[in-house]
Amino acid sequence: MKQIHRMGRLIGRFSDHLIGWLLLLSVVLNVTQVFTRYALNAPLFWTEEMVRYTTVWLTFAGAAAASLYGDHMDMNLFGEVKNRRFQAWHQAFLQMVVLVFCGLIIWQGTKFCILNGMQTAPATGLPMVYVYGATTVGGVLLAIVSLHKIAAALDPDSDQVPAP
Repeated sequence: MKQIHRMGRLIGRFSDHLIGWLLLLSVVLNVTQVFTRYALNAPLFWTEEMVRYTTVWLTFAGAAAASLYGDHMDMNLFGEVKNRRFQAWHQAFLQMVVLVFCGLIIWQGTKFCILNGMQTAPATGLPMVYVYGATTVGGVLLAIVSLHKIAAALDPDSDQVPAP
């Protein structure tokens, strides 16, 4: 059980740091694009495409960090129920639904990687497997965090507090 908690926290922190660096990269690319377009009157042709792909990675990698910290939007229909056992099972059930969704994301992301991975991006020439790979990697990261949250919800001795 401790390995699940350790892995969940590690993946969450990894995702958190990854999206921080990706956000910084996206800002630098945007500023570079604006500067070269308006100050130098010679825009770089590849920056807009790279910002788009960075945003894709931000979205899928960020889902794991947002889930770990309880920052995803939710509709808490049973928030008034004060029974701790009910809340634990409710959180575990919701995370199992997330796991099913992760399975779909991983399956479809892998399918797109295989079918379209040999294509290249028009401006950068980047193989599209790196772009489509964001769905598979993000699904795996989110699944690991969901397993961590299920274990935290169902383990009465856990020092983890499941998100409300």
